[in-house]
Amino acid sequence: MVRIISRNELENWLDMKTSVKIVEDFFRDYGDEKYVAPPRMVTAVEERDAVYLNMPAASLHVGGYAVKLINEYRKNPVLHGIEAAHGVVLFFDIETGLLNGVVDAVALTSLRTGAIGGVGAKYLAPDDSRSAALIGSGRTAWTQLTALHTVRNIERLKIYSPTKTNREKLAEKASKTLGIDAKAVDSPREAVENADVVLAATNSAEPVFSGEWLAENVHVTSIGALPTRRELDLETFRRADLIAADLKKSVLREAGDIMAAVEKGVVDPYKVLELHEVVKQNLKRPRNVHVSLLKSVGFAALDLYFTSRVLSMAEKTGVGRVVEL
Repeated sequence: MVRIISRNELENWLDMKTSVKIVEDFFRDYGDEKYVAPPRMVTAVEERDAVYLNMPAASLHVGGYAVKLINEYRKNPVLHGIEAAHGVVLFFDIETGLLNGVVDAVALTSLRTGAIGGVGAKYLAPDDSRSAALIGSGRTAWTQLTALHTVRNIERLKIYSPTKTNREKLAEKASKTLGIDAKAVDSPREAVENADVVLAATNSAEPVFSGEWLAENVHVTSIGALPTRRELDLETFRRADLIAADLKKSVLREAGDIMAAVEKGVVDPYKVLELHEVVKQNLKRPRNVHVSLLKSVGFAALDLYFTSRVLSMAEKTGVGRVVEL
């Protein structure tokens, strides 16, 4: 029997506080020897401005094998009026090989990606953070914001994305849902200046703000999983006193902006911390750190762990549909 959890079911059931707890548990328990996870396979369909990602992982420790198949068609919203990303996560029992679950990959990825940022902010963002900047207005931008709101008492928010209606809608949603003073602004600079935390959640091939605009004491979270994406500029990396990665080997291989910073000699890869080290050591933001930065690309071992926990909780609460294939 296979449990199927749709996008709507997952988003309406799994809250961000629980998602952050799952991701924090993962990093506290993480060891590279516990997982077998080949590098993600990327297949570009250039004629459609699209990309497919295939991310497998196996673990006797978790008791499963999972593969996430997810795509991104960047022109979908304009050409077809549908979301850009679609996909599924397949979860198999490691002992028998039986397929146990099928989970919508878009919702799961958004929740775990936001939660990664939330865990990073819990340990690295200034304790007295009250204001935030959000660059981006998509699904993952929202989960980054809700995760930050879970771990810090954010009162003020400025949002910038290129499409005015999108940033205005998200600001209205943030005000109503999170009860914060959220404002859509007309430039990334207006959003970033004086913010205690800056969240970048875009698919941009060019930097979305200048590191010169960052406040004196700030935490930055940036996501991005392709060598062609560069949402941070060299100055942001140059100013960062502390840089952490969700998984260093993946970030240094797959995130175009930090790859460029390493190539230019701006970032020393040996000084990049791993988020599991931060969590295990309960490393709080050092006093001598003015600019901290979390770079996240996501990785298959976390998808496997997250999916396993989701399916276990869903079985106990009856979420999803159980079918025989």
